[in-house]
Amino acid sequence: MKALYPLQFVLVGLCLAIIGVASAGQTAIVTAAVTDEKLDADVFRWETSTPTATDFDWVQLVSGEWLKGEIKGLYQDSLEFDSDKLDLLSLDWEDVKYVETHIPGSAYIEGHGTVYGYFKINNTKIIVTNGGEPKEYDRSRLVSFITGGEEESDYWSAKLTFGLIVRSGNTDQIDYNAKLNIKRRTSFSRFILDYIGNISNTQDVETINNHRISFTADRFVSRYFFWRPVFGEYYRDPFLNIDSRITVGAGAGYTVIDTSRTNLDFTGGPGYQATRFVSVQEGENIEETTPALVLTTNYDIEITKKLDFVYNYSITWVDSKSGGYTHHMVTTFESEITGSFDFDVSFIWDHTSKPTAADDGSVPLSDDYRLTVGISYEY
Repeated sequence: MKALYPLQFVLVGLCLAIIGVASAGQTAIVTAAVTDEKLDADVFRWETSTPTATDFDWVQLVSGEWLKGEIKGLYQDSLEFDSDKLDLLSLDWEDVKYVETHIPGSAYIEGHGTVYGYFKINNTKIIVTNGGEPKEYDRSRLVSFITGGEEESDYWSAKLTFGLIVRSGNTDQIDYNAKLNIKRRTSFSRFILDYIGNISNTQDVETINNHRISFTADRFVSRYFFWRPVFGEYYRDPFLNIDSRITVGAGAGYTVIDTSRTNLDFTGGPGYQATRFVSVQEGENIEETTPALVLTTNYDIEITKKLDFVYNYSITWVDSKSGGYTHHMVTTFESEITGSFDFDVSFIWDHTSKPTAADDGSVPLSDDYRLTVGISYEY
């Protein structure tokens, strides 16, 4: 056998090295493929399996992600979910794939009324277990849903907005306004109380002082129709010659649009109004009572994840001595600062077609306009 020359040794070594690298690469590819298959299998098992709801409620999104925490309630296609790490979340109902509760709850289902028990909700069905055989309902008929309810505070939420403007120098002026919205919601009923107040002082002289408190109580009949057994309003504005005005009534409402981003409903009904004026001309009554007809519109749209637009409008017809046709309109842009704090800008328009003259003969203007800004906190 002939001896190998140095150049031959080099060529043989290069060939062996190339073969070794190729073998290692093939091994790495095979290993990576097996690993990827294992990861895909793990992800598939995680997305398709169901955690046991013992100490927490579980929510799965359509993306396959799971959230662990406490369900507060579902209303107008928005699921409120409280997570220890993510805090309070508002999830679009169309983004929720699966729900399972660890404590009993109640739901209002169109065509069936209120049902109680432990809930499992998937893409198409609501499965309710309450000691006997589970009962199934169509998910599309779900109107509202709430868990717990062992404490009265579970049903309540509130939002407070406060604005302040201070001017000093040639004119000393202080303007402040406040808005409060309180809600009590169960699976089949809703109570809402609103307050708006405005006070202004210029050179230590009061120039604005008005307050409005209104409330409504609704009971759901279906996903879109609800009764309003009672509604009411108290209003005071001495600069409009109104010492007090009380309106009460009853009616019904219908929801025209109810999606995850938009809600529009109309309500109306007969009522009764009693007004006491600050002063009147000679021969006129200091108090007037009259039948009333009240119509309201509420429109709420989520423009972006951080910006909402809210429009509330109410119109009341009474006799001419009580003011004739009146309306109250509030438009608000709500911009989220953090999870609980918003920056609100509101435009308010109050109109009275026939204001009542005071004892000195002066007649208040028919229209009042206000633009308010403030910081709000929601609980």
